Amino acid sequence: MFLSFCMVSVFVPQSILADDVLESGDLLTDGEEIGDGAVTELAEELVKRTEEEVQKVQEEKAAAEEAARKAEEERVAKRQEIVDYALQFEGNPYVYGGTSLTNGADCSGFVMSVFANFGYELPRVASSQYIASQKKDISEIETGDLVFYGNSPEGIYHVALYIGDGKIIHASTAATGIKISDYDYEQPYGIGTYVE
Repeated sequence: MFLSFCMVSVFVPQSILADDVLESGDLLTDGEEIGDGAVTELAEELVKRTEEEVQKVQEEKAAAEEAARKAEEERVAKRQEIVDYALQFEGNPYVYGGTSLTNGADCSGFVMSVFANFGYELPRVASSQYIASQKKDISEIETGDLVFYGNSPEGIYHVALYIGDGKIIHASTAATGIKISDYDYEQPYGIGTYVE
């Protein structure tokens, strides 16, 4: 609705009129003139409502950002929790076909058992673990990701858990057991993850 006053058109939102911002008798029909006081009151109300709406938007944005920050902290913390759990088994034996974190495990049995402690069900062998994982580019590697070694998806022969700072923990060989190595001690074939 537009109101004419001194040859100037003033737009009044229907929501403003519906809330009876103007005093009864100030404005009754389209085009009816209104006094300076009503225009001032209308302008002040519009400014007030705009400020309230801006404040509301800012508060909602701040709340969303805080929620996103907390969610990211929880995501990273969960990954670190998995790594911290795995690290306590450093030095334990490598056993081909084994899945025991204390008595001995092979590479895929090691990561399978570590993740099982957090409710994840990984396939038993490394190649199947790679195929079932969510693939990532090496540039996106994060703590808690799995590093796979081989020459094809079906040709994966080793898997390790990335622990950050370019390092992995893995059930390496019978001679070295579960140990920490550089993730690129051998050229990785791919990166996979089971964690958000």
